[in-house]
Amino acid sequence: MDGIRGIAILWVFAFHANALLIGGLQGPPSGLGQSLVEKGLLGVQLFFVLSGFLLALPWMQAAADGLPAPAAGPFFRRRSRRILPAYWLHLALLFGVVLPLLHGGYGLLATDVGRANLFLHPILMQFAHPAASSSLGLNMALWSLTIEAQFYLLLPLLAPLFTGLRVLVALPAALVLSLAWKAYAPGLFTDWVYLHTGPALLVFFDPVSGRPVPFPAESMSMFLERQLPGEFLAFALGMAAANLYCRVGRDGTATTAGTQWGLGLGALAFLVVAPWTLAQLDFQTILGGGPWRYLGMPLFLLGSALLVLAAALRAPLIGLVLGNWALAALGAISYSLYLWHEPVLRLVRSWTSAADWTGSLTGQTGTALALAVIAAVSVATLSYALAERRWRSAGAPPISQKYLCPNSAGGGAAQPKVPDLSAARPRIEARLSPDGSIIGQRNS
Repeated sequence: MDGIRGIAILWVFAFHANALLIGGLQGPPSGLGQSLVEKGLLGVQLFFVLSGFLLALPWMQAAADGLPAPAAGPFFRRRSRRILPAYWLHLALLFGVVLPLLHGGYGLLATDVGRANLFLHPILMQFAHPAASSSLGLNMALWSLTIEAQFYLLLPLLAPLFTGLRVLVALPAALVLSLAWKAYAPGLFTDWVYLHTGPALLVFFDPVSGRPVPFPAESMSMFLERQLPGEFLAFALGMAAANLYCRVGRDGTATTAGTQWGLGLGALAFLVVAPWTLAQLDFQTILGGGPWRYLGMPLFLLGSALLVLAAALRAPLIGLVLGNWALAALGAISYSLYLWHEPVLRLVRSWTSAADWTGSLTGQTGTALALAVIAAVSVATLSYALAERRWRSAGAPPISQKYLCPNSAGGGAAQPKVPDLSAARPRIEARLSPDGSIIGQRNS
């Protein structure tokens, strides 16, 4: 799955680089390429779909094999080892080093907004309150980690609703929930938030300049729309894809070549049609246009789920695209790169003149972008080595190693089959502890 992670983080990085260094959001895009880059915020939704798929796999496999659902405790411990070490290291440096460089000192931390950020960020709840939702203008990309954390907390309750044929009810319900939330939440809750939040906490940091301003009504609408109910469809489609993955070839036979090629063609069509279509749309349409919200976004998320499923089943055509070593390398460090790319871009921006933001990659703008790429990848690689890999190696192997089919020799389509454990059922049942968990189980 590193190839998909690579595409997602590359798209998100390009979006922020375009906004912060190239000045792309200050006027109309110069071409289809820059127009596509402007839609890079959708890379976050691709991450959400992938999270829903991978994290639901243990529940879907247990249901397919008639085994007890995975215990929540070990799942939470694995997620904590995976997310928190690199995140807390990032926060320490963000508030300790980046903050005084961008805001001229630590005075901001003594304000009500600063204290709210210091309290909410360590517990991954920054996007649950307006005061911390823009992360003091230091790293606004952190909003998505709140949504991910909330999904992790609810997954042991949500995943069983998407097992077996239950998915036929759960997935339409998720679609209705997400669309209804986006349509009605801003109108229902905007006034309530303004009335029940002190003026000193209603501070928003401009996404480009990073300067504090009174919280705009438009930004409040986006803040409300992007809460977990509004983003849930992405996770739901990922879980539905995991259900289908665990049901395909459950009898032990390989997925047919026709199925693999069909999924590969569908996913390849998505990779061609989606970028071209998105490049035709303007940025404001993606932010809140009605047709996009109610039709375009669900179709984009459906295509993303198809791409993830095709990659998991080793569809040959998708393997050729996602097997690129550069995408895989970026995907391996994608979490740390996601954490660090925006602060690095903001630091580089603070060291360059506004006159250099020409909307092109020539001259000093190109130099600044190259410096930002090198610095962000270097810092992310260090974060991965010192925090991510070190703590992950102490736990169980990644889900992609345990539940997904391995690569075949020679790079062709592997036997995309989760093993049938029915023959081992008596031995497994003998290992069940009184609470129903498997003794010695190592879920990923």
